[in-house]
Amino acid sequence: MMGNLNVKKLLLSIISSAVATASLSSLAGERVGDFALIDHLGAQHHMAWYDDQQAVVIVPQAVGATDAATLEVLIKLQSKYQDRDVVFFMMNPGLQSDREAVAADLAKYGIELPVLMDDTHLVTELLGIERMDEAVVYDPSSFELVYRGPVVAAAEAAIDRLLVGENADLVSAVGSAKLISSNISDHTNLSYTKDIAPIIASNCATCHRDGGIAPFAMDSSLAVQGWSQMIREVLMTKRMPPGQIDNKVGHKFKNEMNLSDSEIQKLVRWVSSGSPVDVQDDVDPLTELVWPDTKWTLARDLGEPDLIVKVPPQAIPATGVIDYRDIILDLGLEKDRWVRASEVAPDKSEVLHHIITTVVPPGGRPDPMQAFTAALEELPEERAAAIRAEIFSAVASGKQPPIGKIFRENPDIGIGQILGGDDDLPQFGGYAPGNAVALAPEGVGGLLKAGTSLSLQMHYTTSGREVTDETEIGIYFYPEGEVPTEKMTGGVGNDFDIAIPAFSKDHEMEVVTFIKNDSDLYSLMPHMHFRGKRMRFVAEYPDGSEELLLSVPDYDFNWQLVHELEEPLRVPAGTKIRAIGAFDNSAQNSANPDPSIDLSWGEQSFEEMFMGFYAWKESNQGGDD
Repeated sequence: MMGNLNVKKLLLSIISSAVATASLSSLAGERVGDFALIDHLGAQHHMAWYDDQQAVVIVPQAVGATDAATLEVLIKLQSKYQDRDVVFFMMNPGLQSDREAVAADLAKYGIELPVLMDDTHLVTELLGIERMDEAVVYDPSSFELVYRGPVVAAAEAAIDRLLVGENADLVSAVGSAKLISSNISDHTNLSYTKDIAPIIASNCATCHRDGGIAPFAMDSSLAVQGWSQMIREVLMTKRMPPGQIDNKVGHKFKNEMNLSDSEIQKLVRWVSSGSPVDVQDDVDPLTELVWPDTKWTLARDLGEPDLIVKVPPQAIPATGVIDYRDIILDLGLEKDRWVRASEVAPDKSEVLHHIITTVVPPGGRPDPMQAFTAALEELPEERAAAIRAEIFSAVASGKQPPIGKIFRENPDIGIGQILGGDDDLPQFGGYAPGNAVALAPEGVGGLLKAGTSLSLQMHYTTSGREVTDETEIGIYFYPEGEVPTEKMTGGVGNDFDIAIPAFSKDHEMEVVTFIKNDSDLYSLMPHMHFRGKRMRFVAEYPDGSEELLLSVPDYDFNWQLVHELEEPLRVPAGTKIRAIGAFDNSAQNSANPDPSIDLSWGEQSFEEMFMGFYAWKESNQGGDD
């Protein structure tokens, strides 16, 4: 496995490390802060998640530059401690961001370890790693470093000390391998006015303002200074900005909330330097910000809604579990209107978890069983007959039909087309935190016929005090007489056969959605509940090739985000979108209500779902022309 390592380099490194060992110094314990990084395979590792382990070991990695002696000893240590609550990572210190190149480099040596991608170099700096042979060993329950230096020197002794519960004084040794170049040297003498305030204004202040959804405002230099340590903490742990994706892979998304590596570096370095403020001419850029005097975010581009639908007041108790509420709203339409956009304006966002909106035409909803029967008739008779036989066998034996299995094994049926109904219906906006708008491209829309109603499935959670929610829905129409030439459709992948074992840390699942005709893909959205951990979306094309579309390494139930492609992606008929994700049902998941129970599919947040939502527009809507 290690035959292609340079033997001379290995021997020289061991000799030089032996010299370093002779000069080991013992210092008082050094505590490092919590942090989170995405690995080269797309999983996020929040270090606090490993506090049930006894030791964490992190070793530098770089394509073509990983230290040979370090690698040799790392593999031996990993083998020795594989069943002893010791976690091993490699970490790329911002030298490369190409995940595939890192994977190929590991494959050369037959190594199967997550490589934490420290794209900003900030974690490398936090841990004090300066050379390619300097590793760290620390106690994950306290974040106390117990060793920093060459792995070939005293890393094994440091691990053993942690395993037997000895003191956490830091033993330090100087490495001899290549120095790691830092990419943050340009971020010194930072200006609040020129460097920091513009980042806050563009990325934070929309929510962190008076009347915003965030719990505090960042509307002045004084406020930002006051919250500066929290700003640093949420950046280092990737808790903010919310709903971040791995923007180093997949396609570009126009509504991604990520900060750039440079912006993160500037903010963290500014806080670390004491958050100095240099307000010039008594002008603070954040106090100059002006926000629209409207609850509708679409008002900036489309004006106020053409129709505002008020949800009847909903009384929400202080405590307890609230069943889903199904509310029918008559839109009062006396003539047909084509819809361009819609938006939900939540009243009490602290209790309103989500709204699923269904358009009910004047004739009522389509019968799902009739739609399912029609879908079977479009399949080859051999497959359709097998499905009918499976359903008949279940019913005859008094069991529920295996609907989840049928959809999973026959993704070209698609639950979306079963529930879809009239092709002309608009893609209507629902609500979840971070997701309240449905805006069709210019020239694309759906029809609301006179007499149409909206069916709202409303999910509330309690907040510790009684409140009354009066949410509103705004609808934007095309001008009368203007008929959009195209319509948006889409699909849903939903696996009903969820069986997540108690205490499982990484329970993987996959659901496939089938795109029947040539289409332009516009957006993707993952959906799980409290135990949702991560999800990525892969397009599997009819020719057998695959393409990673989107990676969401740290799924957060509190932010149900629709990820909109910067440019629509043309996919051929027969494309399958595979949503591949994982659940964390362990006690390490701080959002987990009860890790001791096995989980199945269910509508409540303390149960689970595994879904992918997609919006696409079929490319040939005008016929062969």
